[in-house]
Amino acid sequence: MTCGEYANKIELVAFDLDGTLAISKQAIQQNMAEALSSLLQVAQVAVISGGDWPQFAKQIASRLPPTADLSELWLMPTSGTKLYRFDASTHAWQTVYADLFTSETKDSILQAFDASLEATGFKPSQTWGERIEDRGSQITFSALGQEAPISEKQTWDPDFAKRKVIQADLKKRLPDLSINMGGTTSIDVTK
Repeated sequence: MTCGEYANKIELVAFDLDGTLAISKQAIQQNMAEALSSLLQVAQVAVISGGDWPQFAKQIASRLPPTADLSELWLMPTSGTKLYRFDASTHAWQTVYADLFTSETKDSILQAFDASLEATGFKPSQTWGERIEDRGSQITFSALGQEAPISEKQTWDPDFAKRKVIQADLKKRLPDLSINMGGTTSIDVTK
């Protein structure tokens, strides 16, 4: 099969948002928005990331050109535990599903984070904003805080070593949940 024949068979292209389509928590650049719009003419596109819907709206949904075929776009916040599609009849993004935590599960996760951070001795010298965020279907720990400067985030744990220690401890405390590293400083807990 030639490269062109193979390309004609592609129906879906999937991307991570932060660090792939955009700089962490920043809006996609105009040239990327135009490239995605062109791609939407020939394939469905899925974008997944650990951020919640407001972050997706700011970073990508509001940045695409008016000519973009939004019916071909699948936006998957909170590590895919939510799905948003564009409804042409209402001209608005709609939630297709959201696999939300119960309040009991949220409490267990928050307690596990407190215990894990204490057990591993993690104490950053400086933080910017909230460190633990409830995104409904995902609880996210941002080691340096939600508002940390990109320059600090990029140099804090480039080899994942710091987060691997916390992640390993959390996996023992929350064996029935998924615990993954996201972005440059985050740990995401999902079902």
